Amino acid sequence: MTTETFLIALGIGSALIAFWLVVRFPDRAPGDFQRALVHVGIALAVGWFAPDIFAAIVAHGFAMAMTAVFVILFPVLVYTFLAGAWFLKLAHETFARYR
Repeated sequence: MTTETFLIALGIGSALIAFWLVVRFPDRAPGDFQRALVHVGIALAVGWFAPDIFAAIVAHGFAMAMTAVFVILFPVLVYTFLAGAWFLKLAHETFARYR
């Protein structure tokens, strides 16, 4: 498996897990736009620092790089997709009220 294929699979897998969490646990979603935007902001902030932390860990070898992928990058991706899905769900519910 090439690096590009692995990263694509990681991104798709994290998106699927995030959307599964949205569907499976609807009561965990934020109730208003303010909280949803706070989650989006946190996801963006964590996503800003994740590459630097990942780069520092990758310098220690392949085993540490694979550990960092699943301990740092994967949760950050899942949370980013989760925050986006929560925001889109709230937007959909808001627009559906005005139909």
